[in-house]
Amino acid sequence: MEYIRDKTYYEDLYDRHTVEDCRSWIRICTERGLPDGVKKLSKKEQQRFCNAIIELPLYFRKGDRYLRRKDTIQEWMEKDKERDDFIATHPAPVAYCPKCNQKMKLMVDELEEDIDNNLRMLFMYRCDPCKEKKAFYNDGEPYVFKNDFCPKCRKEWEKKYIKSKTKVVTKYSCLNCGNIDEFVLDLNDKPKKETIDSDFEKDRALFCISEKEGEDYRRYKTYDLPEMKRLAEEMEDKEKHKEIYEQAKNTKKLTIAELSDLLAKKLSADDFKGLVITNTEVTRDLIVTFTVQDTKSGRDEGHSRSDLKKSLTKMLDNTNWKVMSDGVSYKLGLLSGRLRGIDDKEVIYAELKEELKPGQVVTKSGDIVNL
Repeated sequence: MEYIRDKTYYEDLYDRHTVEDCRSWIRICTERGLPDGVKKLSKKEQQRFCNAIIELPLYFRKGDRYLRRKDTIQEWMEKDKERDDFIATHPAPVAYCPKCNQKMKLMVDELEEDIDNNLRMLFMYRCDPCKEKKAFYNDGEPYVFKNDFCPKCRKEWEKKYIKSKTKVVTKYSCLNCGNIDEFVLDLNDKPKKETIDSDFEKDRALFCISEKEGEDYRRYKTYDLPEMKRLAEEMEDKEKHKEIYEQAKNTKKLTIAELSDLLAKKLSADDFKGLVITNTEVTRDLIVTFTVQDTKSGRDEGHSRSDLKKSLTKMLDNTNWKVMSDGVSYKLGLLSGRLRGIDDKEVIYAELKEELKPGQVVTKSGDIVNL
């Protein structure tokens, strides 16, 4: 027996599975009928409901079947080729009767496959002169003829064959426990005719989508659907944190020149003068180093650093600039530090959200308060 077949066989087989899968879905939905609440709606609304529970899932069913079609057919063909190759490389060996040492006749030469898809060949022989039989696998493991033993006591039992024109009866009797059984082979049994699916081609055109439709579905599922999901989650998140989002949206976006003018003017009023901004570092954000002189007589290092940080925090509130976490350094009245400018308001929104601790919310005025 040769397993591998023409590619069209596998294509037809896969499409038959697709057609049956889609038919089954429609049948399940149809058998359920319309819920009582939907029956009261207009015909148009009922149709809309049916489209929702049948057509939309069916769309994904057909599309997913298309996406798996090529790989599944390839897997089937490779597996059948593997079966043929295994048979070809494991021919039946010559076997001799253990009683009369005559060459035995090969009766069965077949491929077996277990649940894990492991393959092995089964060889069965019979000796015509003394009716002895023998069977083993290609790896040498003996085959046990299960019907040669009584199922009750596991002792070997006797067999008798009674043949007629219409049937063959095999009678089993156990001399150990008295158990008897029989198997009847009806010679008049005819193989069932294959049922012809007259609607297959029509339904195939309906449920097995074209390459263009399939590739459109692939793009939709690979790119459009995840993006729609992301946007929906983003909208839900922004609705949940509406006040934070509004605060981020209304954040004043300052350029480096506007920042420099604002700080120079405001810091001067707090006795911090001579602002210099240097060492710009462009990453996703803009990071700059600043220096400023403390011109207030008698202010010690601790108060100088604290006052400057408070002034900067207040001035930069509700802007796209922040004092970086490494803080403010002081040396002989010269203070320095780093500022980070954020260009993307989505980043500002994300960072404002991260500042919230469990049990805190943002008010409409932008203040963080405990519940």
